[in-house]
Amino acid sequence: MNRIRDKQFNIRLTEKELAAFEQKRAISGLSKTDFFVKMIRSCNIKVYRFNDEVKAIMHELRKIGVNLNQVAYLVNIMQDGQALKELHNMKDSFCMAMDRLSKFLDKPLVEG
Repeated sequence: MNRIRDKQFNIRLTEKELAAFEQKRAISGLSKTDFFVKMIRSCNIKVYRFNDEVKAIMHELRKIGVNLNQVAYLVNIMQDGQALKELHNMKDSFCMAMDRLSKFLDKPLVEG
Protein backbone atom coordinates (compact mmCIF):
# COMPACT_ATOMS: atom_id res chain seq x y z
CA MET A 1 0.00 0.00 0.00
CA ASN A 2 1.41 3.37 -0.99
CA ARG A 3 0.64 5.96 1.69
CA ILE A 4 1.80 9.51 2.06
CA ARG A 5 3.11 9.97 5.57
CA ASP A 6 3.50 13.68 6.00
CA LYS A 7 2.76 13.96 9.74
CA GLN A 8 5.46 13.56 12.34
CA PHE A 9 4.88 12.31 15.90
CA ASN A 10 7.52 12.44 18.65
CA ILE A 11 7.43 10.68 22.00
CA ARG A 12 9.77 10.38 24.96
CA LEU A 13 10.62 6.99 26.44
CA THR A 14 12.79 5.72 29.24
CA GLU A 15 15.78 3.54 28.34
CA LYS A 16 13.81 0.47 29.41
CA GLU A 17 10.75 1.41 27.34
CA LEU A 18 12.88 2.14 24.28
CA ALA A 19 14.73 -1.16 24.67
CA ALA A 20 11.41 -3.06 24.90
CA PHE A 21 10.09 -1.23 21.82
CA GLU A 22 13.27 -1.91 19.85
CA GLN A 23 13.36 -5.58 20.86
CA LYS A 24 9.75 -6.16 19.79
CA ARG A 25 10.24 -4.15 16.61
CA ALA A 26 13.38 -6.10 15.69
CA ILE A 27 11.60 -9.42 16.21
CA SER A 28 8.78 -8.23 13.95
CA GLY A 29 11.18 -7.35 11.13
CA LEU A 30 9.24 -4.13 10.48
CA SER A 31 10.55 -0.59 10.27
CA LYS A 32 9.88 1.66 13.27
CA THR A 33 7.09 3.41 11.41
CA ASP A 34 5.43 0.22 10.15
CA PHE A 35 5.70 -1.39 13.59
CA PHE A 36 4.15 1.64 15.27
CA VAL A 37 1.32 1.86 12.70
CA LYS A 38 0.61 -1.87 13.08
CA MET A 39 0.62 -1.47 16.86
CA ILE A 40 -1.87 1.41 16.67
CA ARG A 41 -4.19 -0.48 14.36
CA SER A 42 -4.16 -3.81 16.16
CA CYS A 43 -3.89 -2.91 19.86
CA ASN A 44 -6.95 -2.70 22.06
CA ILE A 45 -6.45 -0.13 24.80
CA LYS A 46 -9.05 0.46 27.49
CA VAL A 47 -9.10 3.66 29.55
CA TYR A 48 -10.84 3.90 32.91
CA ARG A 49 -11.49 6.74 35.31
CA PHE A 50 -10.89 5.59 38.87
CA ASN A 51 -13.72 7.49 40.47
CA ASP A 52 -15.62 7.19 43.75
CA GLU A 53 -17.17 3.90 42.60
CA VAL A 54 -13.76 2.25 42.35
CA LYS A 55 -12.56 3.89 45.56
CA ALA A 56 -15.54 2.33 47.36
CA ILE A 57 -14.71 -1.09 45.91
CA MET A 58 -11.07 -0.75 46.96
CA HIS A 59 -12.13 0.29 50.44
CA GLU A 60 -14.34 -2.81 50.69
CA LEU A 61 -11.49 -5.05 49.53
CA ARG A 62 -9.17 -3.52 52.14
CA LYS A 63 -11.76 -4.23 54.84
CA ILE A 64 -11.94 -7.82 53.64
CA GLY A 65 -8.14 -8.02 53.90
CA VAL A 66 -8.30 -6.82 57.51
CA ASN A 67 -10.98 -9.39 58.24
CA LEU A 68 -8.83 -12.09 56.66
CA ASN A 69 -6.04 -11.20 59.09
CA GLN A 70 -8.54 -11.61 61.92
CA VAL A 71 -9.50 -15.05 60.57
CA ALA A 72 -5.82 -16.03 60.56
CA TYR A 73 -5.61 -14.90 64.18
CA LEU A 74 -8.67 -17.00 65.09
CA VAL A 75 -7.13 -20.06 63.45
CA ASN A 76 -3.88 -19.48 65.33
CA ILE A 77 -5.69 -19.40 68.67
CA MET A 78 -7.64 -22.59 67.81
CA GLN A 79 -11.01 -20.88 67.20
CA ASP A 80 -11.66 -22.79 63.97
CA GLY A 81 -15.46 -22.64 64.21
CA GLN A 82 -15.45 -18.86 64.55
CA ALA A 83 -12.89 -18.60 61.75
CA LEU A 84 -15.10 -20.63 59.40
CA LYS A 85 -18.09 -18.46 60.22
CA GLU A 86 -16.07 -15.32 59.48
CA LEU A 87 -14.77 -16.81 56.23
CA HIS A 88 -18.33 -17.58 55.13
CA ASN A 89 -19.36 -13.96 55.81
CA MET A 90 -16.30 -12.66 53.97
CA LYS A 91 -16.98 -14.84 50.93
CA ASP A 92 -20.25 -13.06 50.23
CA SER A 93 -18.67 -9.61 50.65
CA PHE A 94 -15.73 -10.57 48.45
CA CYS A 95 -17.98 -11.93 45.68
CA MET A 96 -20.12 -8.79 45.73
CA ALA A 97 -17.03 -6.53 45.57
CA MET A 98 -15.55 -8.55 42.70
CA ASP A 99 -18.86 -8.43 40.84
CA ARG A 100 -18.93 -4.63 41.19
CA LEU A 101 -15.32 -4.44 39.99
CA SER A 102 -16.08 -6.69 37.02
CA LYS A 103 -19.03 -4.49 36.02
CA PHE A 104 -16.78 -1.43 36.24
CA LEU A 105 -14.16 -3.07 34.01
CA ASP A 106 -16.84 -3.95 31.45
CA LYS A 107 -17.48 -0.26 30.73
CA PRO A 108 -14.25 1.61 29.92
CA LEU A 109 -14.38 5.32 29.06
CA VAL A 110 -12.46 4.70 25.86
CA GLU A 111 -11.90 1.45 24.05
CA GLY A 112 -10.06 1.20 20.84
